[in-house]
Amino acid sequence: MGVDEVQSGVTFAHRFTLASEEAFDLEGATRWRARDERLRRDVDAYVIAPEHGPKVTSAVARISTVRDPRLARVIASGSDTSHDAPLHFVVVDRPGGTALGPVLRRRNLTPRLAGAIVGSIARALVPLSARGIHHGAVRSGAVTVSKSGVPVLSGLGIDGEIRGLDGDPGQPTEARDATDLVHLYLECLTGLTAGEASLADLPDEVSEDPRALCAATLGGGVPVMLADIVEAFPPDHGALRGFSGAVAGLPLRAEVAQAEMHETFGRPAADIVSSETLAKASRTALVSAAASSVAPDLRPDVTSDRLEAITAALPPEEPPEGPDAPEEEPEVEEEPPSAPPVEGVPEEERDLFDDLAAFDAMSDEQNAVPSRSVWEAMIEPLHRQWPQSRVLAGMYESAHSRAARPGPIRTRLLLLALGLIAVGFAWHFGMQMLEQPLTTDMDRHNPPENEYPAYTFDPTPSADGG
Repeated sequence: MGVDEVQSGVTFAHRFTLASEEAFDLEGATRWRARDERLRRDVDAYVIAPEHGPKVTSAVARISTVRDPRLARVIASGSDTSHDAPLHFVVVDRPGGTALGPVLRRRNLTPRLAGAIVGSIARALVPLSARGIHHGAVRSGAVTVSKSGVPVLSGLGIDGEIRGLDGDPGQPTEARDATDLVHLYLECLTGLTAGEASLADLPDEVSEDPRALCAATLGGGVPVMLADIVEAFPPDHGALRGFSGAVAGLPLRAEVAQAEMHETFGRPAADIVSSETLAKASRTALVSAAASSVAPDLRPDVTSDRLEAITAALPPEEPPEGPDAPEEEPEVEEEPPSAPPVEGVPEEERDLFDDLAAFDAMSDEQNAVPSRSVWEAMIEPLHRQWPQSRVLAGMYESAHSRAARPGPIRTRLLLLALGLIAVGFAWHFGMQMLEQPLTTDMDRHNPPENEYPAYTFDPTPSADGG
């Protein structure tokens, strides 16, 4: 089955259903957001072109045992022959977080953020390179920063093979991965691709070692290796925490902001913003730059004094003159406050709110997800660890279906358990009876002798002659 013939809703391997196609920048495959009905979660599914299918699935089989949180794990791969034509597929974990590609199309990252991403990916690829496994197509479209601040690289065993089969002369090698990582670093800082960026585009904050790597890569001299990147970018575990919030606070690139404003208002930004607003914005930017230069460990009073000293040297704000001078706005009489709203709600509206509340309750009840059973909670971690085990898959599906079925308790198993417990108690009681000695109470057959009073008659006469 060709990649162009695949449509949403197609199910393959008896567990994966394609939901929506996503953007993919390599020819020879398409990437879909799919649903894993067995694990009940979203995954990434690659549908490979028939001419690339055997080689890609063979390459994926080599990395199926890789377990690194910085590399998207392969869940399943192969060919589905249940359709009119074989469908070659690879299913991997769907990394959750912030995709790097859309971010770099609008904003430039700081050197610390870019270095943390590139260094982390390089350290993940070093042990694989020792085993002869290479990615071959490291780029921003394959990187996602998770919510916990871990860069996740997708497409291992897939993107590099497709890139080579489509006529790209570069084959997956360590030098190729290292070069792609340096190009990714340049793109993070400048927003420019490999053929557009130059050393002059790097910001001044870039340190000496990363700048030397960029110079060596752009100069085309001795190829850069992964060990060089690991050395240039030491681990920085706290840099990517809260990455999505940090990215949202970064300014848009100038060309992006101008293009969006032109698209929104239909004219350039210079025709929209007055010179007075631009002057205030420039002064605010200078004050912010001065604030960023203050050491963070200074006391607030010292910081305030330093900022006042810096901003005092700035040119004073003067109102613009000439045609750009703002016109005096006429005074507008304030309108009297409106009357307060009438208290109370009409009965019809109250009934409408009651109907909406009832509808919400019905919707919540219909969409309620049954809670997991104890057996399902015990089997699920094992099934996630070994997703290819048919035995664990069958046990998990049985436990999940039983937990989702609101039927009565299975009385056969309950009666069997109670019967076994009763037999156990009977056996224990019988063994105690056998251990006791067998004695008979003979007291009723041999009663004790009666105690008669002593005899008072004696044949020998007493001393008193009685």
